This record gives sequence, C-alpha cells and structure tokens, in this order.
Amino acid sequence: MNEHAGIGWIGASGARIVDLSAPLNAQTAVFPGDPPYRLDWHTRIRDSGWNLSRLETGLHVGAHVDAPLHAFDSGADIASMPLERFVGEALAIATPKQPGEDITPADLAGADVRPGDIVLFYTGWETRSGTPRFFEGAWPGVSVELVDTLIGLGAKAIGGDFASLDSPAALERGAPAHRRALSAGLPVFEALVNLREVAGRRFLFVGLPLRLEGAEGSPVRAIAILPE
Repeated sequence: MNEHAGIGWIGASGARIVDLSAPLNAQTAVFPGDPPYRLDWHTRIRDSGWNLSRLETGLHVGAHVDAPLHAFDSGADIASMPLERFVGEALAIATPKQPGEDITPADLAGADVRPGDIVLFYTGWETRSGTPRFFEGAWPGVSVELVDTLIGLGAKAIGGDFASLDSPAALERGAPAHRRALSAGLPVFEALVNLREVAGRRFLFVGLPLRLEGAEGSPVRAIAILPE
C-alpha cells in the first residue's frame, strides 16, 4: 500500500468499514479500580431549549489507546503523540490463546509484518467485551519478547482484543510489555472488537484519540477500512 492508498479506499466503490469499537453505556465494564463510565443529562430541551449531556469516565474505557505517560511520568501525553501513529496500514493476526497465555514471537510465523505497520492481535477474548467477564479470569497478553520483535520489524503501534497488553500475571510483574512498547513510543490499543472480521488481512486502520493535553490515554473510535 502506498501513502495515498487509504484515500482511494475510502472513496472506492465497495470499500467496507468495520467498526472495531464496542458501544459505551452504563453497562460497560471497566478495569478494576478505574472510574466508571457515566453519561448524564446536564440540561434538557424542556428546560433550556437544548439537550446537553455530561460525561464522566476514566480514559481506559472500551476501545482505547495508551500513551507513554500511562507508564512513565516523563512520557509523552496522548495529545503530543504524532497522529501518524494512530492511522496507517495494519495487519490483524489471529492468535487463539488460552486464558493467561502469552502471544510470543512464534505466533508471527507466516505473518507479513512490514515497517510502519500497526499490528493487531485477535485472541478471541473480545467475546467477553462489554461485560464484567472481560476483566475476569486471566486474559491473554503479549510477551515482552514479542514487543521487542515487533519493534525490530518496524511496527509503529500494537494492540488487540485483550483487556490489557499484559496478562494479569505479567501485570503483577510490572507490566513489561506495556513498558517496553510505550518506552519505544508505540501506542497500545486495547479492548478492540470485531478483529475476527479482519484477521489475516491487511487494511487501513484509524484509531484517533481525543486531543487531551496532559492525558495518559483516550477512548478511540477505531475502524478498519478494507478494499472489497
């Protein structure tokens, strides 16, 4: 894909857009200890002439992206990261895993990872998305060795359908995959959905965060654009 291919895809007859973000609502589960998602009416038409809502939420709710500031006090915030990190050619790799099992470099066998790719993993954990079960048990994670391999291959972002890039066991060890990816400036996308629809394919990925100065992450409306 050349740098202008995405423009052609968006306007092409038959191009398909796959939504990679689940809806956010009062039932959306959040990581244990994170602020809950809450959307309330601030004013109503009957009172002020306009409907206006107020949102209270943690920034790691639903499909979201982590910035280096999430792991490092001196790290870049989400607003200062280059936009090119959130948009580009992507490859989704199917890596079915048992609970708590890590994705490793061996899982890249046969995958055509190219410099500048956004690499996403479909583990099947997304079937729990939007429910408390998403954060129950031991979700699959990514090994730090895999992160190192992807950095060496020139990947510019990493993500998947898991609750966290690190499995629960790895989180207890200090979240090495997070720290390695974020220290290298790679955005980390988590809690994506519908990756099964694009697994094994190359596509244009868009996962733009809100421009929140001083924030360590942001919800995203992530999409995949595929030529049909």
